[in-house]
Amino acid sequence: MKHLVYRFLSIAIIAALFSLSSCTEEENTLPTLTSTEVTNIEEDTAILKSAVDSDGGLQVTARGFCWSISADPTLENNNGFTQEGEGVGEFASTISQLSPNTSYQVRSYGTNRLGTAYGEVQTFSTSMALPTVSTVSVSSITWNAATVAGDATSGGGGDITERGFCWSTAEEPTIDDEKLQKGEGLGEFSLVVENLTPEQTYYLRAYAINAKGVAYGETISFTTLEEPLNVPDNHHMLLGNPSSATDDILNANDYLMVKDQFHLSYNNTTRTANWVSWHLNTSYLGDVGRQDDFRTDYSLPSSWYRVSETSYRYSGFDRGHLCPSADRTATIAANSETFLMTNMLPQAPRNNQGIWAALETYSRNLAKSGKELYIVAGPHGQGGEGSNGYAETIDNNNIVVPSTTWKIIVVLNNGDNDLDRINTNTRVIAVIMPNTQEVVGTKWYDYRVSVNDVEELTGFDFLSNVSTSIQEVIEAVVDNVPI
Repeated sequence: MKHLVYRFLSIAIIAALFSLSSCTEEENTLPTLTSTEVTNIEEDTAILKSAVDSDGGLQVTARGFCWSISADPTLENNNGFTQEGEGVGEFASTISQLSPNTSYQVRSYGTNRLGTAYGEVQTFSTSMALPTVSTVSVSSITWNAATVAGDATSGGGGDITERGFCWSTAEEPTIDDEKLQKGEGLGEFSLVVENLTPEQTYYLRAYAINAKGVAYGETISFTTLEEPLNVPDNHHMLLGNPSSATDDILNANDYLMVKDQFHLSYNNTTRTANWVSWHLNTSYLGDVGRQDDFRTDYSLPSSWYRVSETSYRYSGFDRGHLCPSADRTATIAANSETFLMTNMLPQAPRNNQGIWAALETYSRNLAKSGKELYIVAGPHGQGGEGSNGYAETIDNNNIVVPSTTWKIIVVLNNGDNDLDRINTNTRVIAVIMPNTQEVVGTKWYDYRVSVNDVEELTGFDFLSNVSTSIQEVIEAVVDNVPI
C-alpha cells in the first residue's frame, strides 16, 4: 500500500513540475524594441540609436540595425546590417558606405531563443555629394595647345550638368579661371586646349558640376614648348621637329644637322639618324645620274666616331638611304649630298631594294602627278636580318642595326601656304616595315599604319606644327587609298 502511495505522489509531483514549466514557456515572448532614432545624416553615413525594452523573458543574444533601399528590411533582406552586442538596454551604430542622395528604410532588431523581433521602420535620406572626377592626362603639348583628358565616375547622387577643364598659371585653378566645357554626365572626356602662351607653365584640372556644387580632379602642371620659327613653304622641317633636336654637341643622341637637301637628327650611340626629314616636288627631280659617292660626314663633331663608306662592308646590310638618291636628281651636288653616311642605315637588302624602294618610287610618281610631299623617315629598335643572317650591330659594334624602318608622308596638291592647307582630309601615308629579308613577296602598302602607331613606336611627336585639332584626326587614320 505504501508503495502505491509513493508512486502516486511521484507522478503528481512530476505532473505539477511539467505543468509549471509549460506555463512559464508559454509566457516568454520575442524581444520588444524602441523606434530607431537617425541622426548626423551625411552623404554616406548616419548614426542610429535604439534600445531593447524587454527581452521577452529570454536572453537577447543579438541586437543591432538593418537597412535597405527597399521596404521593411530584415536580416535576410537588406543592404546592410550591424550587430551591437546582446541583452537589454540602449545601443547605437554608425553606418557608412551609403549612397548619396538616397532614401533608406532602417529598423532595429533583437534576437532571443524564440526568434527575431524588429522595431518600427524609420525612413531617412542621405544628402547629395559632390561629383567624383579625375584629371587623367595632358598630352600632345605644343607651343600653343595641349590635349587633355578627364573621367567623371560618380554624380554624387545627382546628375552632372557640366564637366570640362579649367586652367591657370597659378596652382589649383577653378572655373573662375580659364575653362572649357565638354558635355555632361558620366564617362571619359577630352578636348584640345588652344591659344596658350609659348614656354609657359600651366596648372590644369578637370571639373564636374551637380546640384550640390563643383568638384575638381587632381591638378596637373605642364609647360608649353618654344614657339616655332616662321618656317617658309618647302622647308624640310615645315611640319615640325619630331624629337626637338638641337645642334648642341652635348645633345649627342638627338643632334640636329641641317643639310641643303634634308634635315636630320643624328644619334651618336646608334651612329645612324633618328630621323631624316625632306620636302619633295618636281623641282628636286631632273636628269642627273646616281653619284654613288658614299662618304664620311665630316660635319659631325670631330670627337665623335664617324661612319665611313666602308663601315658596312661584308656586313650583309645595304647602305640604305633615308632621303633617297632618286629624290634629288636636279643637280650633281644635290644627289651627292644624299650619299653622306649620316643619311644611311644598315638595311636588309630585300627591305631596301624591295618594299622600301617601291614606296620611294610611288612617292616620286605622286610628285610627278602634281603633288608635293613632306616626308620623314627613320630606323627603330635593334636587331635585323641581312643577307648574312641576324645581327644587332656591325662595324665592330660601332653601328646599331635597327629592327624596323618607318616613314611618314604628307601629300598635298602643289601650292602655297602649305601648313595652312593641311586639313582633316589631307592624305597621310605611314608605314612600319621589318628590317628583315622575310619581306620578299610583300607590298609596301601591306605595312600601312597610322601616324599614331609610329609615334607610339618611336616616342616622337610628328606634325607638331600642324593644328592640334587637325593632328588628332589625320594622325589616327590609316591610309587606304587603293594602290
